[in-house]
Amino acid sequence: MRSSDPGEAGEGLPGLPSHVVPRPRLVRRIHQLLDRHAVLVIAASAGSGKTIAALQAAQALSSPVAWVSLVGMSDTGDSGADAEMPARLLAAAVAPHAPDVAVALTDALGRGFPPSGVGALLSRMLAGTDLVVVIDRVETTGASAGAKKLLGALAGNLPAGPRLVLISRTDLPQGIGGLGDVHRVAFLEDEDLAFDVAEATEALRRMDRDDDPCRLVEATGGWVTGVVYDWGGSDASASAVQHERLAAELLAELTPDEASLLVRTSLLEDGVTPEQANALGLASPDRTMASLRGRRLPLAWSPDGRRMVALPRFRQYLRREIGRLDANTVAELRRAYARLLQSRGRHEEAVAELLMSGDTHTARHAAERALPTVLDRLDLATAESWIDRMRPAPRPLAPGLAAAGLRLAFGLEQCWRGVQLADHHGRSWWAGLAEQDDGAEELALLVWCLWHVGRIDEAHDVLGVMSPGDARDIAAALLALADNSVAPLAPDILDRVAGPLEAMVVRIAYMAGQLRHIQDAGSPGAWRTVAGAPWTVAALRAEGRISQAEEAYASVDDGSRPVWLEAIDAAELMADLGRRDEAWAALLTGRERIAATGSRVYEILSLLLEAKLALRLDHDLPRAARALAEAERRGCARYAFTKELANMWRGLTLLMADRDEEAVAPLTAAVAGMRSGGRHLELPAACAYLSEALWRTGDEEGADTAADLALDVATAQGPRHLLLQALDDVPSVAVRRADAEPTHSSRWHEVVSALSTARPVAGYAEPRLVLEDFGPVRLVADGREVHPRLAKSLELLAYLMSRHAGSARRQDLLQALFPGRGDATGRSYLRQAVYRLREVLPDGISLVQDGDAYRLNPPSAVVSASGTVQRLLSEAARQDGEHRWDTLRRALDIAEHGSYFDSVSTYWLDTRRAELDTALMQARVDAATVALRLGRVRETRRLARVVLDSDPYREQAWRLALCAAEAVGSDDELLDLYRGYLRAMNELGVPPSADLRRLVDRLRR
Repeated sequence: MRSSDPGEAGEGLPGLPSHVVPRPRLVRRIHQLLDRHAVLVIAASAGSGKTIAALQAAQALSSPVAWVSLVGMSDTGDSGADAEMPARLLAAAVAPHAPDVAVALTDALGRGFPPSGVGALLSRMLAGTDLVVVIDRVETTGASAGAKKLLGALAGNLPAGPRLVLISRTDLPQGIGGLGDVHRVAFLEDEDLAFDVAEATEALRRMDRDDDPCRLVEATGGWVTGVVYDWGGSDASASAVQHERLAAELLAELTPDEASLLVRTSLLEDGVTPEQANALGLASPDRTMASLRGRRLPLAWSPDGRRMVALPRFRQYLRREIGRLDANTVAELRRAYARLLQSRGRHEEAVAELLMSGDTHTARHAAERALPTVLDRLDLATAESWIDRMRPAPRPLAPGLAAAGLRLAFGLEQCWRGVQLADHHGRSWWAGLAEQDDGAEELALLVWCLWHVGRIDEAHDVLGVMSPGDARDIAAALLALADNSVAPLAPDILDRVAGPLEAMVVRIAYMAGQLRHIQDAGSPGAWRTVAGAPWTVAALRAEGRISQAEEAYASVDDGSRPVWLEAIDAAELMADLGRRDEAWAALLTGRERIAATGSRVYEILSLLLEAKLALRLDHDLPRAARALAEAERRGCARYAFTKELANMWRGLTLLMADRDEEAVAPLTAAVAGMRSGGRHLELPAACAYLSEALWRTGDEEGADTAADLALDVATAQGPRHLLLQALDDVPSVAVRRADAEPTHSSRWHEVVSALSTARPVAGYAEPRLVLEDFGPVRLVADGREVHPRLAKSLELLAYLMSRHAGSARRQDLLQALFPGRGDATGRSYLRQAVYRLREVLPDGISLVQDGDAYRLNPPSAVVSASGTVQRLLSEAARQDGEHRWDTLRRALDIAEHGSYFDSVSTYWLDTRRAELDTALMQARVDAATVALRLGRVRETRRLARVVLDSDPYREQAWRLALCAAEAVGSDDELLDLYRGYLRAMNELGVPPSADLRRLVDRLRR
């Protein structure tokens, strides 16, 4: 339904829109009035449905109807000329029904009849006919004296028989005479045209809207446009163009004061009162609002009529109209609105309005009050926009803006902002911060900024004015990364600080290798959660918790990823997941982010990471050497911790080049620096490399000492994964130390086992196709279980998923799935299995044939329970303590559902089942070992018993069972277990282990 014309004048009636609601009640009313009166005036507000109602009534009349629309009327200033247009439209409309009348009217126009004469002539000539003349949009004649005279003469002289219908959006313009005779003229107004509940119900039904018709009729007074159009904005499919057109028409009908009040007060979010409108500079708003109260508009009013709210779609249009005002008016309006917001304590919104008005001076004062709240919720984008638009800052800088600028620098990792503040305001500014009660945090953040750009001496000057306390301790610990001083942080410091300082502690703790300090701290605040997220990801990765690191990395919103996460974490994580190309891409992309920070530290760390990837991923010694040389040129020696990293990677480069003698010096320096500075993150790796260098150069004792230090630090601090990565480079270090151990249950033997059995940890996205292959086999696609028509299709899927990248050659598939079949028969069966599998694959996942190879695409969207178990076991091999226990337990829980492909036996399935059973048996032994170290004796006993029930000849399980018995103080159980062990060895025909016999003797003592 439309509020404007359904059609133009011409032969016949305009067409009705197809979705118009039938209104027989209103049609009958119009017919009754036309039966009794010569003239019917339908004068109602825009959107009241007057034109549609008249058209419905006209279509139902038995009399002929001539329809004229005066859209486009304009004042020419000539009374004769401005009457010519409606006269010609009338002649054209009357012609199909009374040709003689049309000819006479046209002839009169040609002879220059005055407008009143034309109207009188038309009235006389219609005598004896029952023609109904409908003239729509009569309000457009308001400025046309001639048109009004014509219509007045027509209405005043109309004889019995013909009838005249005048339709107007407003009261008829003054000057149209002949309308005062109540016996000849009837009126229909807004109340007559309003929807009743039944009509509103039908209108909403036709539009598939579930609004309450009673509520809508009550709220709008039945105003047709108010009911039919979704001014509240709940209907997303409603035509924006229609709403725009309707709103423009409604606004055009208002007085200038009414339109101005609606447009200017559309800034107000929570409705308009006379007081608020007056605060925006509007004169006599109470009188204007009273006149609006009588209008049909998309406004909601309070019961007392003192408060109005423009409905959302109408308000959107009104707010766009503000842009049509001149710039000075808009600026003053926004300043007035900002003052109103400030008086109500809404300082954030006030800042935005002041900045849009161009009043940056006043905006600074408002921002000083608003920025702490904005930054507390880490709305860095808003803070950045405000501060950048308010520069350059005046001198001296307001305390609130100083704190905000430094917090923003830290949050965005743009240290140049803090340095710029220091340079702009000088030493007296930051020295003055020390005298303020809350200035300690700002000074610590300034130290961070200066430290990042390499201005270490100035950072020390700032530290010198700081009072003792947590903030100073944190700043000192940061500077210790540069000057190699020892400034350890208190273990409970994370429980005492909040805001940016909490995130800074996490960064320092990570650099120092205090991974468990990070993980074991209490509930994080907002800054630690967001600004500290990259270092949480890094700590998880260093501990070997790769899956959790990947999940934490993926959970960070793409639009707000910190620089360290994108520039460092991403490359390290992709490398650990075996995704070489993505690791290099992340490194190079990260440098674009680093360039915007102004950080010398990040530049150096990116170059050191390049050397690491070059050595680890590609064995590219020249590239590593170039990266190290560039890091040296950028000043990595200026920071103790980057100097140590450079020495470590330089030492590995020399080892890989077989320049062993040269490798000893940089590796010795790296280890010495890390130990003296208390930086344990990379110390295990540096010790491993040093051990290898010392062994190669003949210092066996030094090699053993370095290796043991590596294991001790990794065990105590948590970065076991980083140690294993280093031992991947120099595996002989672990083998030598394991050979020197008196028993096979030493930690070095565990390390060797991890190095020999662990596979690369493959990450995966959220899977869409899941094969549950332990116990009864189930295939779940997008959360719904599916059943391929051939059982072999599941076996085909399992085989592909057990292979690297979900790919296998045709010949391998034939031998595994269809052994003993001829080539032709096997290929036929394989085609059927492939076809039936493709039938159940969800959209976006495919089984692709590429030459003689089949592969799943994308492999990351497909996962099996057995694959998950193997991934978890690979992760566990690089973990220690509680983390290793949790990972092993998760893997074992998955396997508890039953054996692999339960009750199905083929050669390859049996082989795969045996491979998994062996891995799971070792996992139970590993879990029992970890449980014993953690004091989980009950779990140790249970797991050892499960292993021995399946394999009574596994000596390591006997050892664990004996230790668990001794831990609970049961000599009888210990001896019973030992006798069982002796029987098992006797069955094998081998003597009992002297090592185990010594263990029993020791335990009994």
